Amino acid sequence: MGDVLIGALMVGDCSDCLCVRASRIWEFNDLQDETKLLHTDLVLLDEEGSSIHAQIYPPLPEKFKPLLEEGRVYNLSFFQVKKANRLYKPVQNDIMISFTRWTTVEEVVEIPLAFPEFTYSLTPIEKLPSVLDNKEYFTDVLGAVTKISDALPLRPRSQQVHTMKRTVTVSGSAPMFV
Repeated sequence: MGDVLIGALMVGDCSDCLCVRASRIWEFNDLQDETKLLHTDLVLLDEEGSSIHAQIYPPLPEKFKPLLEEGRVYNLSFFQVKKANRLYKPVQNDIMISFTRWTTVEEVVEIPLAFPEFTYSLTPIEKLPSVLDNKEYFTDVLGAVTKISDALPLRPRSQQVHTMKRTVTVSGSAPMFV
């Protein structure tokens, strides 16, 4: 896999190979002109589950958009590591990645089974009022967790090994499998 993990990154130019999953990808447009792209954002996860925010500024999204797909795993090299934005961070990390014109993206075909797909942080319902006006992080409220099952072994037909399945019930939605 990669030469380095997210936790080992330091501010500055990075030529190391970082193996990450593109957990989320979205575009942020100018609020005054929805046709004007300000940047493309990503949440990246490494094989240990550490997460980092990444941004791609114009005109580079044209180059990288065809190469990146949410949920896929990539080896990234030649990017810049900088201090994280002060406001509206999608993950808890003091640093972030900025793609440059020299950044290389190579899709990983053989992905370890345990490579995480998502990152999230659960906030107890009694603490939600304290995050309402906090602009340091994005806050998405999906609902309230009402039930969590025990972890049970599951063997998908297409795989030789067992994986663990847990059913999480969120009020107002169908069960999610994690």
